[in-house]
Amino acid sequence: MATIARDVVASSKTARAAARPTLRQMIAERDRLTAETGHYCGVTELTLRDADPIKYERFYAKLHSAVLAARESARFVAASPGSREMGECLWGIATPEGDTLAVSLGFLSHTVIFPVSVRYMAEHDYDVNDGIDDGDVYAVSDGLTGGVPHPGDFYSFVPICVDGEIVAWAIGINHLMENGAPVAGSWATFAVDTFMDGLVCPPMRTGRNLKQESWWRAIWERRTRAATMNILDDKMRLAGCAMVHAATHALIEEFGIDYYKRAIREVIEESRRMVVDNMRDTMVPGTYNGCAFRLVKYKGLQHVWSHADKNTLIHVRGSIEPNEKGLMLDAEGSSKWGYHSYNATPGGVDCAVFLGMINSFSHNTKVTAGIDLAVQRHYPKGSIYNPDNEFTSNANLWAQTVALNSIGFGAVSRAMFARGYLEEAFTVDGNWGAFQGQGTTDDGTTYGFTNFEWLGGTGRGAWCYKDGEPLVWAAWSQMATIGDAEEFESTIPPLFYLGRKLLPGYFGYGKYRGGPGNSAVHWCVQPGKHIGLTRPNGGLSCTPSVGLGMSGAYPGPGSFMISARDTNLDALIAEGETPRDARELLEMVDDGRLTVDNLEIWKTDCPELALKNNDLFVDAAGSSGGWGDPLDRDPLAVIADLNDGTCPNYDFVHAMHGVVAMQDGAGQWQLDREATLAKRADLRRQRLAESIPAEQWWREERRAVEARDFVPEVTEMYGQSLSFPKFRDEFTRFWQLPADFSCGEE
Repeated sequence: MATIARDVVASSKTARAAARPTLRQMIAERDRLTAETGHYCGVTELTLRDADPIKYERFYAKLHSAVLAARESARFVAASPGSREMGECLWGIATPEGDTLAVSLGFLSHTVIFPVSVRYMAEHDYDVNDGIDDGDVYAVSDGLTGGVPHPGDFYSFVPICVDGEIVAWAIGINHLMENGAPVAGSWATFAVDTFMDGLVCPPMRTGRNLKQESWWRAIWERRTRAATMNILDDKMRLAGCAMVHAATHALIEEFGIDYYKRAIREVIEESRRMVVDNMRDTMVPGTYNGCAFRLVKYKGLQHVWSHADKNTLIHVRGSIEPNEKGLMLDAEGSSKWGYHSYNATPGGVDCAVFLGMINSFSHNTKVTAGIDLAVQRHYPKGSIYNPDNEFTSNANLWAQTVALNSIGFGAVSRAMFARGYLEEAFTVDGNWGAFQGQGTTDDGTTYGFTNFEWLGGTGRGAWCYKDGEPLVWAAWSQMATIGDAEEFESTIPPLFYLGRKLLPGYFGYGKYRGGPGNSAVHWCVQPGKHIGLTRPNGGLSCTPSVGLGMSGAYPGPGSFMISARDTNLDALIAEGETPRDARELLEMVDDGRLTVDNLEIWKTDCPELALKNNDLFVDAAGSSGGWGDPLDRDPLAVIADLNDGTCPNYDFVHAMHGVVAMQDGAGQWQLDREATLAKRADLRRQRLAESIPAEQWWREERRAVEARDFVPEVTEMYGQSLSFPKFRDEFTRFWQLPADFSCGEE
């Protein structure tokens, strides 16, 4: 009888399973209904919300509370400094198809790529072939199959099932301190394909019943240099997912499965409508074009991979076009993919682009997949944003996709300015820096690390009515923080801070200046057997900043690093004097107080720099662009910057702003107003004398274009961009060139 009973139960489960739609079928139905009706999952009426709005909002508040609680609890239980101290993490809950329902604070834009992993699992019949059960644990860090921006960002997916049916996914994300690539740290700076990206995982089951398998721990221990921190982060992600898992089951128990299934669709459709309304209220119709550039300096570094031994200039091209559905982002004209680490997958690009989209258009509604539905994207196949080679590296895509975000975010800022929303209009940029590396202690212990501080907070660009602020801006998070210096010292045993300051004069100038950038001096003490540092992307001082300044202002200066090796630091310390920022270090070198046998200033990504005792590594990042003509700046604001040290160089501001001043007996600068008016008038006359008519400029530039008078990197860049029809048409029409004009091999 017992055998018969077991057979009956098994037969019943099989029948129920056969009656349930597969994940593939659920996604197909979601897409069909959305496409046919123009509304998410065919939801044309918000029946639950309208019938009982209090119940509806209480339902969503409980969902949202679950992910908020997960973040605030799990990251303080077990996490690396990047997640615990700086909040480089996020938790969310998604529909069975992967569409975002609610997210915590943190990496908001990652929400738009949740569906990539789920759709991959559906297309490959994970639920049919392997089975997906309540409380399973999946790991994802691959861009192509999971949409992950770069392998340093790691995802945990936990399915939430009721009666064997997937009804939701709990998801946790954080930025690892080290992910096991040949170049140590979070970003494999000099990777040439995905096989050099580090620990890259397509969606794969690593645990069951909210518990990881034993072999998964061994992966962290054997394939990464920061096993302890990575294992803690893995536990953190899963702990948060477990909280969301339990809260969702309790929510379904309270509201009922039928209410739940309808409500999650209405929540997304409601937010989609509000996002579209916000876009219509904010954007001025038209096309907003923008471009940016990223230099990849691999020439001379790739002695093993000869096909990658070249320098590349990446063209980032974007246009924003408002339409009846929301917005269209078109990246056609951007460079093709290459053998370097700066390629992206569509999901990874979305992750960058939606930084600005969410902050601009989801400010007064629920952050859900509604924003995803309101923005159409065009990433041409074969481009750097949609490679036709599945093995490209995307370890460093953030270095140039953030530029695409700034183009979009800047377009929104210009539209708001045109509409009169002055409090929302500012110069947008993401000019950040970081350093990473590996080391071996005297006892043979190895470790890897990334210092995130200048990723956590940068200068906000100037507003159209006031100066920008330092450190308070992070395009990728709502909670800018550079973390405590002591936290980073604990992760990198030989490195200690000698200084951590705002860098005087390090911002874009204008009528209103950008927020000053930052600088830190790191001192190497008893390095053990080895310590080596590299720089993992961020802004470059050898190519223009993205926020090129607004209304005649200057861009913020790019990021740079200084390595000072074989120094007399012991003697300086004995005298009670050390450099505290990049400016002070260079001044000490110039006047002979600090002697350095090997001084290098790095304006692009640097190869691994091995440090010895008393060597110094200095970084500077986080500057931002200005707004308005520098000659229109209030002279008293210039005097204030001189007196408080924000910009201490009088000769510079005299030439930049046309301000004439003298120091009084106390050393304070005092304005000469009449001389300032005369100086500014003279500078404006000089501008006119140096200028040429636009027609003359166009003809001279056209001759250079027609002759293809470019350096090799620019020639290749144009050749790639011209291979895309839209850009070719724009380019040839502007320069009045033949339609078949080319620039070398395409």
